[in-house]
Amino acid sequence: MNFFKCTACGSCCSGDGSVFLYPEDVRSLAENFKMTLQEFIDKYTDFLILEYCDDPSSYSYLPYIVMKKENDACIFLKNKKCSIHDFKPFQCKNTPFVSEFFTDKEWRKFLMHHCPALMKMKEEDLEQYRPLAQISDEKNQEYEFILRQNKYSLEKILGVTLPEPKIISADS
Repeated sequence: MNFFKCTACGSCCSGDGSVFLYPEDVRSLAENFKMTLQEFIDKYTDFLILEYCDDPSSYSYLPYIVMKKENDACIFLKNKKCSIHDFKPFQCKNTPFVSEFFTDKEWRKFLMHHCPALMKMKEEDLEQYRPLAQISDEKNQEYEFILRQNKYSLEKILGVTLPEPKIISADS
């Protein structure tokens, strides 16, 4: 059996996609940078709202704080290495083993051809990582619960002022 051993190549830190930051990620990162939450958010993040089409006549909107990107890569990717590896956010710690890895065949195939650590693994070795996807799902459910409790206001949850959000359709 082969185990996933990240090669720290940086390929998952660049290209399409964004690193979603949970409120505790923002707090931890700001603390590690010895910054206020507002300073960290202003300097290193973007604010976006994902629009989901529930059915033809209904939409849902979820707010997210995401890591800024520079040259199509995470702002913390320096010389193809993660400069915040010791305190990286939840999503980074669990990539690539999030739910989509096990449900989105196209994305999985892409990763299997671009991630040196995954290239060394056999398909049957990957099932041992499915529990990580469950943890990711639970984290997302917890996030949505906290949002509902706070009327979907990340400003209220974090006690910060956010810029105008960029609205992104999850269905396109």
